[in-house]
Amino acid sequence: MRELFKKIHLWLSLPLGLIISVICLSGAVLVFEKEITRAMQRESDTVTMQSGEMRQRPKSLPFFQTVRKVHRWLLDPPAAKGEKSVGKVIVGVTTMAMVVVLVSGLVIWIPRSRKALKARLSVSVTKGWKRFLYDSHVSIGFYCTLLLLLMALTGLTWSFGWYREAAYALTGDMEPQAAKRLFFSLHTGSWGGIVTKILYFIAALAGGLLPLSGYWLWWKRRKSSGKKLPAQSQSTSKV
Repeated sequence: MRELFKKIHLWLSLPLGLIISVICLSGAVLVFEKEITRAMQRESDTVTMQSGEMRQRPKSLPFFQTVRKVHRWLLDPPAAKGEKSVGKVIVGVTTMAMVVVLVSGLVIWIPRSRKALKARLSVSVTKGWKRFLYDSHVSIGFYCTLLLLLMALTGLTWSFGWYREAAYALTGDMEPQAAKRLFFSLHTGSWGGIVTKILYFIAALAGGLLPLSGYWLWWKRRKSSGKKLPAQSQSTSKV
């Protein structure tokens, strides 16, 4: 069973890893959009009313608008709200695959002994770059799995109508707009203030780097296997 999950983890990560990186890294950029925008528009975020001054939601900066288009649609937004586009579908399918990658990675991570548990939870910095990257991929992936799963599962409500209806149904009698705000806060980390936003930023950043370290480890493994093949072939030919 473990070998099956390894294959699932690998064969989903290889074709979709770069897209997962783009989605996660762009998401990390968007975590502090509100704070950065307010800081940059501090002088223009109020409007004078007859009854005094009223704070107005700052307009999104062009930079963040572009990052959001990357994050949600890979720069291919739908023609109208609620419609599909190739980019929107790719992001949605990749996010579903990301859920499977995370769950399979968690199954692969489960250690078989106490000694293995200690190794899975730590990162060695004295045994070379390959070991460092491997430990980082394994342990950081574990630490970030819960938040990445939460981001992925809530993010799917913006990709597929059928998923959104099913997810909102889990909130019971909550109004759709209230459910949307709830899922938005769970997706962006705003539900817990600055602390959860920092944790979300770290998790999203790690989520963007994990596929890259996975590619490197896979390439090194294939390279090592390729070096062994000639020797095996030679010994076989002698026989």
